[in-house]
Amino acid sequence: MDKPIQLSRFLFNLLRRLMFFWVRTRVQNNTTDALGLDAEKPVIYVLQSRSLSDLLVLDRECQKAGLPRPYAPLTGQAISEKHAYFFLARPEGLFLTRERMYHSDRLVRLVNAVEANQNQEVQIVPVSVFWGRAPDKEDSPLKLLFAWNYNVGSRFRKFLAILMHGRQTLVNFSPALSLREIVDEGQDHNRTLRKIGRILRVHFRQTRASVLGPDLSHRRTLVNSIIGSDSVRKAITEQAETRNIPLEKAEAKARDYAREIVSDFSYSAIRFLDILLTWFWNKIYNGVDVNHIEPVRDLAGSHELIYVPCHRSHIDYLLLSYVLYHKGLQPPHIAAGINLNMPLVGSLLRRSGAFFMRRSFKDNPLYTAVFHEYLHTLFTRGFPTEYFVEGGRSRTGRTLRPKTGMLSITLRSFLRDSRKPIAFIPVYIG
Repeated sequence: MDKPIQLSRFLFNLLRRLMFFWVRTRVQNNTTDALGLDAEKPVIYVLQSRSLSDLLVLDRECQKAGLPRPYAPLTGQAISEKHAYFFLARPEGLFLTRERMYHSDRLVRLVNAVEANQNQEVQIVPVSVFWGRAPDKEDSPLKLLFAWNYNVGSRFRKFLAILMHGRQTLVNFSPALSLREIVDEGQDHNRTLRKIGRILRVHFRQTRASVLGPDLSHRRTLVNSIIGSDSVRKAITEQAETRNIPLEKAEAKARDYAREIVSDFSYSAIRFLDILLTWFWNKIYNGVDVNHIEPVRDLAGSHELIYVPCHRSHIDYLLLSYVLYHKGLQPPHIAAGINLNMPLVGSLLRRSGAFFMRRSFKDNPLYTAVFHEYLHTLFTRGFPTEYFVEGGRSRTGRTLRPKTGMLSITLRSFLRDSRKPIAFIPVYIG
């Protein structure tokens, strides 16, 4: 049974004021045009999980943007609801909680109203609230305690997430779904409810993937998976036979190559660069103008994104990652020349998503196998990637002739095994 969060108006506003002494938000798509809203038709918001803090954030951002508020009544020709929101899932249990999908009573009543009245429409607006932008770690022991979407101590973990990441909160409004269009497909009542739930689950999953990216493996685990792949094991065996060395020595060499290449993505490094670069852009430039980011955001949930910017200076990759982060997209893993793997600088770049490659490795089949396997891992797991088809930095300001090495590796990986279609995103930086 749906039990909405029942709070008096005074208590609700008091809690919201208290929370926003600490919380700072960045908001996307909070306009009627971006959401495709019809002002004459009722609007209801859907949040993925039952959460008072998410609802407080949503209500405040709707008030600031002049949008219908979720805590206001929802009315229509055959609709009279106390509030204009519902949740897709709710937690069960006190300590060992787990989220269970269910059909909100409010949603059921709205579907009944739309089915009963041909002129009735309801606009459903999915909203995602991200407390911090750190991807989950697949093998992190802290995930049990601090990842707010895990299933132990949900309320306590949510409190910690707000405390630690509340100042980097991202609110993502998505274009409205038409309940009328779904009902008009002519399915029976229960199938209509299941379809709405399925559409919303896919939507929230794709939104999360575009903002946070997939879970990160520990770097050691990732290196082990690369060394254990069939292609790299075959290359190790061939290396040992060709050079007449023990298999263990060839494997150790492959492991050294993997450690040299693999990035070590860290949210703390991203946050440090965010603060540093914000100061830098404001100090050196008059600002940053970004055009045509919306098509990229539309592709992010359903495609493997590969950014292919022009390369005129070292500012290019810093600026692109900065812009994507501020636009609510996952910063990419970036192909960097091995010459940048210097003390301090190399470590910071590696933690910001850079992976290092040698200028040429055609005469080193073992290195080639390790590098190809790492790129294949990035592509198949859904990590956005960035490389420069020019191969190197243009020192004249003119675009260089393309080099096809990385494109060739990308296509081979796609033909070998692909989970998503690939979208190349050309980026001009001027």
